Amino acid sequence: MLSNDERRQARALAAKRKRRRRRIFWGVLLSVLLLAAGVTLCLTVFFKISAVTVTGDEVYAPEQVVEASGIALGENLFLLRAGDAAEQIEATLPYVETAEISRSLSCTVTIHVTRATAAAALDNGDSYTLLSASGKVLEDGVMSVGEDVMLLSAGEVRTRVPGDTVEFAGEHTLEDLQQTLAAFSEAGFTGVTALDLQTHTNIRAVYKGRITLELGAASSLADKMAFIKATLERSEQTDPTFAGTFDFTIENRAYRNAATEPVPTTVPAQTAAEGDGPDASSETTLQAATVTTAPA
Repeated sequence: MLSNDERRQARALAAKRKRRRRRIFWGVLLSVLLLAAGVTLCLTVFFKISAVTVTGDEVYAPEQVVEASGIALGENLFLLRAGDAAEQIEATLPYVETAEISRSLSCTVTIHVTRATAAAALDNGDSYTLLSASGKVLEDGVMSVGEDVMLLSAGEVRTRVPGDTVEFAGEHTLEDLQQTLAAFSEAGFTGVTALDLQTHTNIRAVYKGRITLELGAASSLADKMAFIKATLERSEQTDPTFAGTFDFTIENRAYRNAATEPVPTTVPAQTAAEGDGPDASSETTLQAATVTTAPA
């Protein structure tokens, strides 16, 4: 049984604890309100975009790039959806391969532009469709292409909208295009005038308009490129007018066959079944061919 003094002390202690909890509650509430007010001020009064600058490759006029981004002066810096704005630029301006958007606390937005370069041209019969190495459609309905742009055979094309990525009917065709052109670029390999992606297991190309290359699958091409490049460079030194075929379908091996007829400027249609390497139907021809192997 508590005495009167003990009960008074207990009540006083409970009241003190209650007042402390109340002070903590109001302190937290006030902090939240102040924080909310600060955020509101930041979003409505402070950090408004005061300038938009365009850097990188001069593909389009800066005004065109800014307009395509949809970014407006006075818009809040932190509410800007940079990813969406970059995608909008890339879709609206076909010759922009990538647009990277950054912002600074000085309320300036910077758009860095990387140019898209025509790497391949789809032959539509009466015109061409220009593609970048990533498969982005740069132009459609072009009447002629430059000598540095390879002609592309890729089967059925579903969509070819400038600014978008080309859509092929073949399941692997776009990936094969990207892997093949990336392998060429990384190896510094130039001189390809035509490329055939119609057979997934054996990419074919025409080199310098007179040599047909059997390259095998695109997925393994990067590992072969040093050997392919060295073999062709050696061939150009020893026989600079050679016209025919090099078969690189087997890694670190090259089968060289002279042409009996002039090599066409586009990739010729295949007449034998494709596989991982030379098939039985071409065995006799390959046995009579010059074979180059990688050094031990």
